[in-house]
Amino acid sequence: MPRVALFLDFENLYNALKARARRRDPRHPYGESPFMDFGQLVAYIEENYGSLAREDFIAVANFTHYNPQKGGLNRYATVIDAQSFMGPQVRRVRQHSGGKKWVIRNFADMRLAFEVGRHVATRPADVYILGSGDEAFTALGRTLREMGFQVVFLVADPNAPSTDANIRAEFDLLDFRVTQREPEPEPPPTQAQETVEEDEVARFCAALSDLRQRLSTGIPVRLMEALYGPSQAAEMLRKAQGRGLVDLWEGPTGVRCVSLQTERVLGTVQKMPTREGVRRAAEVLAAVVEIAQSAPRDADRAYWRRALRQRLGVSSRTAKALLERLLSLGVLRDGWMRQPRITVETVEALSREVLPEVPSAPPQPKGKSP
Repeated sequence: MPRVALFLDFENLYNALKARARRRDPRHPYGESPFMDFGQLVAYIEENYGSLAREDFIAVANFTHYNPQKGGLNRYATVIDAQSFMGPQVRRVRQHSGGKKWVIRNFADMRLAFEVGRHVATRPADVYILGSGDEAFTALGRTLREMGFQVVFLVADPNAPSTDANIRAEFDLLDFRVTQREPEPEPPPTQAQETVEEDEVARFCAALSDLRQRLSTGIPVRLMEALYGPSQAAEMLRKAQGRGLVDLWEGPTGVRCVSLQTERVLGTVQKMPTREGVRRAAEVLAAVVEIAQSAPRDADRAYWRRALRQRLGVSSRTAKALLERLLSLGVLRDGWMRQPRITVETVEALSREVLPEVPSAPPQPKGKSP
Protein backbone atom coordinates (compact mmCIF):
# COMPACT_ATOMS: atom_id res chain seq x y z
CA MET A 1 0.00 0.00 0.00
CA PRO A 2 1.37 3.49 -0.84
CA ARG A 3 2.54 5.63 2.06
CA VAL A 4 0.96 9.06 2.50
CA ALA A 5 2.36 12.13 4.23
CA LEU A 6 -0.01 14.97 5.16
CA PHE A 7 1.22 18.46 6.05
CA LEU A 8 -1.52 20.71 7.42
CA ASP A 9 -1.58 24.47 7.86
CA PHE A 10 -4.21 24.29 10.61
CA GLU A 11 -4.84 28.05 10.78
CA ASN A 12 -5.45 28.23 7.03
CA LEU A 13 -7.88 25.30 7.07
CA TYR A 14 -9.76 26.48 10.17
CA ASN A 15 -10.32 30.03 8.94
CA ALA A 16 -11.18 28.94 5.41
CA LEU A 17 -13.83 26.54 6.75
CA LYS A 18 -15.36 29.34 8.83
CA ALA A 19 -15.44 31.61 5.78
CA ARG A 20 -17.04 28.85 3.70
CA ALA A 21 -19.78 28.36 6.31
CA ARG A 22 -20.54 32.10 6.30
CA ARG A 23 -20.72 32.19 2.48
CA ARG A 24 -23.14 29.29 2.43
CA ASP A 25 -25.32 30.72 5.19
CA PRO A 26 -25.05 34.44 6.06
CA ARG A 27 -26.93 33.66 9.28
CA HIS A 28 -24.13 31.36 10.41
CA PRO A 29 -23.57 32.32 14.07
CA TYR A 30 -20.63 34.61 14.67
CA GLY A 31 -17.67 32.82 16.22
CA GLU A 32 -19.13 29.32 15.81
CA SER A 33 -16.44 26.74 15.29
CA PRO A 34 -16.54 24.76 12.01
CA PHE A 35 -17.14 21.01 12.13
CA MET A 36 -13.86 19.10 11.90
CA ASP A 37 -13.20 15.41 12.52
CA PHE A 38 -9.62 14.40 11.77
CA GLY A 39 -10.40 10.76 12.41
CA GLN A 40 -12.74 10.88 9.42
CA LEU A 41 -10.08 12.69 7.38
CA VAL A 42 -7.47 10.01 8.10
CA ALA A 43 -9.96 7.22 7.31
CA TYR A 44 -10.85 8.84 3.98
CA ILE A 45 -7.20 9.29 3.02
CA GLU A 46 -6.34 5.70 3.90
CA GLU A 47 -9.28 4.42 1.88
CA ASN A 48 -8.44 6.49 -1.21
CA TYR A 49 -4.70 7.23 -1.19
CA GLY A 50 -2.74 4.93 1.13
CA SER A 51 -1.62 4.42 4.72
CA LEU A 52 -1.13 7.50 6.89
CA ALA A 53 0.83 7.11 10.13
CA ARG A 54 0.73 9.69 12.89
CA GLU A 55 4.39 10.57 12.39
CA ASP A 56 3.59 11.31 8.72
CA PHE A 57 0.71 13.67 9.60
CA ILE A 58 2.24 17.01 10.56
CA ALA A 59 0.05 19.93 11.69
CA VAL A 60 1.58 23.36 12.22
CA ALA A 61 0.07 26.50 13.76
CA ASN A 62 0.59 28.97 16.55
CA PHE A 63 -1.37 26.81 18.98
CA THR A 64 -1.41 29.59 21.53
CA HIS A 65 -4.33 30.80 19.40
CA TYR A 66 -5.85 27.45 18.42
CA ASN A 67 -6.96 24.33 20.23
CA PRO A 68 -4.89 21.31 19.11
CA GLN A 69 -7.63 19.02 20.46
CA LYS A 70 -10.14 20.35 17.92
CA GLY A 71 -11.58 17.43 15.97
CA GLY A 72 -9.13 15.05 17.65
CA LEU A 73 -6.18 16.61 15.81
CA ASN A 74 -3.65 15.79 18.56
CA ARG A 75 -4.71 12.11 18.49
CA TYR A 76 -4.01 11.64 14.79
CA ALA A 77 -1.27 14.17 13.99
CA THR A 78 2.14 15.27 15.17
CA VAL A 79 1.32 18.79 16.35
CA ILE A 80 3.99 21.48 16.04
CA ASP A 81 3.40 24.69 17.96
CA ALA A 82 5.01 27.40 15.83
CA GLN A 83 5.46 30.23 18.30
CA SER A 84 5.63 33.29 16.07
CA PHE A 85 5.58 36.15 18.58
CA MET A 86 8.13 38.89 18.13
CA GLY A 87 10.40 39.48 21.09
CA PRO A 88 9.71 42.48 23.36
CA GLN A 89 12.75 44.40 22.06
CA VAL A 90 11.68 43.92 18.44
CA ARG A 91 8.11 45.00 19.22
CA ARG A 92 9.31 48.18 20.86
CA VAL A 93 10.92 49.14 17.56
CA ARG A 94 8.36 47.83 15.05
CA GLN A 95 4.97 47.87 16.74
CA HIS A 96 3.00 51.06 17.11
CA SER A 97 -0.41 49.59 17.93
CA GLY A 98 -2.01 46.34 19.06
CA GLY A 99 -3.02 43.61 16.66
CA LYS A 100 -1.45 41.11 14.30
CA LYS A 101 1.88 42.95 14.18
CA TRP A 102 2.65 41.04 17.35
CA VAL A 103 3.45 37.98 15.24
CA ILE A 104 5.87 37.23 12.42
CA ARG A 105 3.97 36.91 9.16
CA ASN A 106 4.00 33.54 7.36
CA PHE A 107 5.96 31.98 10.22
CA ALA A 108 3.82 28.80 10.24
CA ASP A 109 4.06 28.49 6.44
CA MET A 110 7.85 28.57 6.60
CA ARG A 111 7.91 25.98 9.39
CA LEU A 112 5.55 23.71 7.44
CA ALA A 113 7.74 23.95 4.32
CA PHE A 114 10.77 23.10 6.46
CA GLU A 115 9.00 20.00 7.83
CA VAL A 116 8.15 18.86 4.29
CA GLY A 117 11.80 19.14 3.28
CA ARG A 118 12.95 17.25 6.36
CA HIS A 119 10.40 14.51 5.72
CA VAL A 120 11.48 14.07 2.10
CA ALA A 121 15.10 13.79 3.22
CA THR A 122 14.55 11.33 6.09
CA ARG A 123 11.44 9.20 5.39
CA PRO A 124 10.00 9.98 1.94
CA ALA A 125 6.44 8.90 1.24
CA ASP A 126 4.72 8.05 -2.05
CA VAL A 127 1.97 10.66 -1.83
CA TYR A 128 2.29 14.15 -0.36
CA ILE A 129 -0.90 15.94 0.65
CA LEU A 130 -0.40 19.64 1.36
CA GLY A 131 -3.14 21.08 3.57
CA SER A 132 -3.19 24.69 2.43
CA GLY A 133 -4.55 26.77 -0.42
CA ASP A 134 -1.91 29.48 -0.04
CA GLU A 135 -0.02 30.63 -3.11
CA ALA A 136 3.26 30.09 -1.25
CA PHE A 137 2.85 26.31 -1.47
CA THR A 138 2.55 26.23 -5.27
CA ALA A 139 6.32 26.15 -5.74
CA LEU A 140 6.66 23.46 -3.07
CA GLY A 141 4.06 21.31 -4.80
CA ARG A 142 5.83 21.71 -8.15
CA THR A 143 9.16 20.72 -6.62
CA LEU A 144 7.70 17.58 -5.04
CA ARG A 145 6.06 16.64 -8.33
CA GLU A 146 9.33 17.11 -10.22
CA MET A 147 10.98 14.76 -7.72
CA GLY A 148 8.50 12.06 -8.71
CA PHE A 149 6.03 12.26 -5.83
CA GLN A 150 2.26 12.35 -6.23
CA VAL A 151 1.02 15.70 -4.90
CA VAL A 152 -2.51 16.52 -3.72
CA PHE A 153 -3.72 19.73 -2.10
CA LEU A 154 -6.21 19.50 0.78
CA VAL A 155 -8.36 22.66 0.73
CA ALA A 156 -11.37 23.92 2.64
CA ASP A 157 -13.14 25.19 -0.48
CA PRO A 158 -11.81 24.52 -4.02
CA ASN A 159 -13.89 27.38 -5.44
CA ALA A 160 -12.97 30.02 -2.87
CA PRO A 161 -10.87 33.01 -3.95
CA SER A 162 -8.47 32.16 -1.11
CA THR A 163 -7.51 28.93 -2.91
CA ASP A 164 -4.70 29.93 -5.25
CA ALA A 165 -5.57 29.75 -8.96
CA ASN A 166 -2.29 27.98 -9.77
CA ILE A 167 -3.08 25.24 -7.26
CA ARG A 168 -6.55 24.78 -8.75
CA ALA A 169 -5.12 24.61 -12.28
CA GLU A 170 -2.08 22.39 -11.73
CA PHE A 171 -2.86 19.92 -8.94
CA ASP A 172 -5.44 17.41 -7.81
CA LEU A 173 -7.59 18.87 -5.04
CA LEU A 174 -9.13 17.12 -2.04
CA ASP A 175 -12.09 19.03 -0.64
CA PHE A 176 -11.97 18.72 3.15
CA ARG A 177 -15.78 18.67 3.34
CA VAL A 178 -15.87 15.54 1.16
CA THR A 179 -13.98 13.70 3.89
CA GLN A 180 -16.45 14.67 6.60
CA ARG A 181 -19.78 13.19 7.61
CA GLU A 182 -21.94 15.78 9.27
CA PRO A 183 -23.09 14.75 12.75
CA GLU A 184 -26.53 13.23 13.04
CA PRO A 185 -29.22 15.82 13.75
CA GLU A 186 -30.22 15.90 17.39
CA PRO A 187 -33.74 14.78 18.25
CA PRO A 188 -36.25 17.56 18.94
CA PRO A 189 -35.92 18.78 22.52
CA THR A 190 -38.55 17.81 25.01
CA GLN A 191 -40.64 20.44 26.75
CA ALA A 192 -38.49 20.07 29.87
CA GLN A 193 -35.29 20.60 27.86
CA GLU A 194 -36.74 23.69 26.19
CA THR A 195 -37.64 25.11 29.60
CA VAL A 196 -34.09 24.55 30.88
CA GLU A 197 -32.60 26.20 27.76
CA GLU A 198 -34.93 29.18 28.10
CA ASP A 199 -33.87 29.57 31.73
CA GLU A 200 -30.18 29.44 30.74
CA VAL A 201 -30.63 32.06 28.03
CA ALA A 202 -32.68 34.24 30.39
CA ARG A 203 -29.91 34.10 33.01
CA PHE A 204 -27.33 34.91 30.32
CA CYS A 205 -29.31 37.96 29.21
CA ALA A 206 -29.78 39.06 32.83
CA ALA A 207 -26.02 38.83 33.37
CA LEU A 208 -25.44 40.89 30.21
CA SER A 209 -27.89 43.53 31.44
CA ASP A 210 -26.12 43.65 34.82
CA LEU A 211 -22.76 44.14 33.11
CA ARG A 212 -24.07 47.04 31.04
CA GLN A 213 -25.43 48.75 34.14
CA ARG A 214 -22.35 48.22 36.29
CA LEU A 215 -19.68 48.95 33.69
CA SER A 216 -21.54 51.62 31.65
CA THR A 217 -19.71 50.68 28.46
CA GLY A 218 -20.01 48.47 25.41
CA ILE A 219 -19.67 44.82 26.47
CA PRO A 220 -17.04 42.91 24.47
CA VAL A 221 -17.87 39.41 23.29
CA ARG A 222 -14.51 38.40 24.78
CA LEU A 223 -15.78 39.41 28.22
CA MET A 224 -18.70 36.98 27.92
CA GLU A 225 -16.22 34.31 26.81
CA ALA A 226 -14.15 35.01 29.92
CA LEU A 227 -17.16 34.72 32.22
CA TYR A 228 -18.80 31.69 30.56
CA GLY A 229 -15.96 30.01 28.68
CA PRO A 230 -15.58 30.29 24.88
CA SER A 231 -17.79 27.35 23.88
CA GLN A 232 -20.64 28.07 26.32
CA ALA A 233 -20.57 31.79 25.51
CA ALA A 234 -20.80 31.02 21.77
CA GLU A 235 -23.72 28.66 22.43
CA MET A 236 -25.57 31.20 24.59
CA LEU A 237 -25.00 33.96 22.04
CA ARG A 238 -26.27 31.72 19.25
CA LYS A 239 -29.44 30.85 21.16
CA ALA A 240 -30.08 34.40 22.36
CA GLN A 241 -29.53 35.84 18.90
CA GLY A 242 -31.80 33.19 17.36
CA ARG A 243 -34.58 34.22 19.76
CA GLY A 244 -34.16 37.90 18.97
CA LEU A 245 -32.81 38.81 22.41
CA VAL A 246 -29.33 40.18 21.64
CA ASP A 247 -27.46 42.08 18.95
CA LEU A 248 -23.86 41.41 17.92
CA TRP A 249 -22.02 44.40 16.50
CA GLU A 250 -18.63 46.03 16.07
CA GLY A 251 -17.93 49.13 18.11
CA PRO A 252 -16.36 52.37 16.84
CA THR A 253 -12.88 51.11 17.78
CA GLY A 254 -13.33 47.69 16.15
CA VAL A 255 -14.22 45.77 19.32
CA ARG A 256 -16.87 43.09 18.77
CA CYS A 257 -19.64 43.67 21.29
CA VAL A 258 -23.01 42.32 22.38
CA SER A 259 -26.07 44.12 23.71
CA LEU A 260 -29.70 43.37 24.47
CA GLN A 261 -32.22 44.14 21.75
CA THR A 262 -34.30 45.94 24.40
CA GLU A 263 -31.56 48.60 24.39
CA ARG A 264 -32.32 49.58 20.82
CA VAL A 265 -33.61 53.09 20.22
CA LEU A 266 -36.20 53.39 17.44
CA GLY A 267 -35.12 49.97 16.24
CA THR A 268 -31.46 50.97 15.94
CA VAL A 269 -28.59 49.35 17.84
CA GLN A 270 -26.82 51.84 20.08
CA LYS A 271 -23.12 51.19 19.51
CA MET A 272 -21.55 52.39 22.73
CA PRO A 273 -17.73 52.60 22.74
CA THR A 274 -15.91 50.14 24.99
CA ARG A 275 -13.65 51.63 27.64
CA GLU A 276 -10.04 50.64 27.05
CA GLY A 277 -9.70 49.27 30.57
CA VAL A 278 -12.68 46.97 30.13
CA ARG A 279 -11.46 45.83 26.73
CA ARG A 280 -8.04 44.90 28.05
CA ALA A 281 -9.47 43.21 31.13
CA ALA A 282 -11.75 41.13 28.90
CA GLU A 283 -8.86 40.08 26.64
CA VAL A 284 -6.59 39.17 29.55
CA LEU A 285 -9.28 37.18 31.38
CA ALA A 286 -10.35 35.40 28.18
CA ALA A 287 -6.70 34.48 27.62
CA VAL A 288 -6.55 33.12 31.18
CA VAL A 289 -9.57 30.89 30.46
CA GLU A 290 -8.01 29.64 27.22
CA ILE A 291 -4.72 28.82 28.95
CA ALA A 292 -6.55 26.98 31.74
CA GLN A 293 -8.47 24.80 29.29
CA SER A 294 -5.28 23.23 27.95
CA ALA A 295 -3.14 23.41 31.11
CA PRO A 296 -1.77 20.10 32.45
CA ARG A 297 -3.09 18.66 35.69
CA ASP A 298 0.05 19.69 37.56
CA ALA A 299 0.05 23.30 36.30
CA ASP A 300 1.74 25.48 38.92
CA ARG A 301 2.81 29.09 39.24
CA ALA A 302 5.91 28.52 37.10
CA TYR A 303 3.75 27.06 34.33
CA TRP A 304 1.37 30.01 34.48
CA ARG A 305 4.21 32.55 34.37
CA ARG A 306 5.51 30.94 31.19
CA ALA A 307 2.03 30.59 29.71
CA LEU A 308 1.10 34.23 30.40
CA ARG A 309 4.42 35.44 29.04
CA GLN A 310 4.01 33.49 25.80
CA ARG A 311 0.28 34.07 25.34
CA LEU A 312 0.41 37.81 26.04
CA GLY A 313 3.83 38.42 24.56
CA VAL A 314 5.10 40.23 27.65
CA SER A 315 8.31 40.18 29.67
CA SER A 316 8.88 37.67 32.46
CA ARG A 317 8.61 40.47 35.01
CA THR A 318 5.23 41.62 33.67
CA ALA A 319 3.93 38.03 33.54
CA LYS A 320 5.00 37.46 37.14
CA ALA A 321 3.30 40.68 38.32
CA LEU A 322 0.11 39.81 36.44
CA LEU A 323 0.07 36.30 37.91
CA GLU A 324 0.43 37.72 41.42
CA ARG A 325 -2.49 40.06 40.74
CA LEU A 326 -4.66 37.21 39.43
CA LEU A 327 -3.86 35.20 42.56
CA SER A 328 -4.64 38.14 44.86
CA LEU A 329 -8.02 38.62 43.17
CA GLY A 330 -8.83 34.90 43.50
CA VAL A 331 -8.98 34.36 39.74
CA LEU A 332 -6.33 31.67 40.17
CA ARG A 333 -5.81 29.66 43.35
CA ASP A 334 -3.00 27.31 44.32
CA GLY A 335 -4.22 23.75 43.86
CA TRP A 336 -6.99 24.93 41.50
CA MET A 337 -4.92 26.52 38.75
CA ARG A 338 -6.98 24.92 35.97
CA GLN A 339 -10.25 26.41 37.24
CA PRO A 340 -10.12 30.22 37.06
CA ARG A 341 -12.85 32.00 39.00
CA ILE A 342 -13.94 35.19 37.23
CA THR A 343 -16.64 37.53 38.51
CA VAL A 344 -17.96 40.97 37.63
CA GLU A 345 -16.00 42.31 40.60
CA THR A 346 -12.84 40.85 39.05
CA VAL A 347 -13.57 42.64 35.77
CA GLU A 348 -14.25 45.92 37.58
CA ALA A 349 -10.98 45.66 39.52
CA LEU A 350 -8.82 44.83 36.50
CA SER A 351 -10.48 47.46 34.30
CA ARG A 352 -9.02 50.13 36.59
CA GLU A 353 -5.46 48.82 36.17
CA VAL A 354 -2.88 49.11 33.41
CA LEU A 355 -2.89 45.70 31.73
CA PRO A 356 -0.75 44.42 28.84
CA GLU A 357 -2.12 44.39 25.33
CA VAL A 358 -3.15 40.92 24.14
CA PRO A 359 -2.22 39.78 20.61
CA SER A 360 -5.32 39.54 18.45
CA ALA A 361 -6.63 35.98 18.30
CA PRO A 362 -9.64 34.27 16.76
CA PRO A 363 -12.50 34.39 19.29
CA GLN A 364 -13.22 30.58 19.15
CA PRO A 365 -10.13 28.53 18.94
CA LYS A 366 -8.57 27.73 22.26
CA GLY A 367 -4.82 27.22 22.42
CA LYS A 368 -2.42 25.55 24.72
CA SER A 369 0.58 27.22 26.19
CA PRO A 370 3.70 25.17 25.66
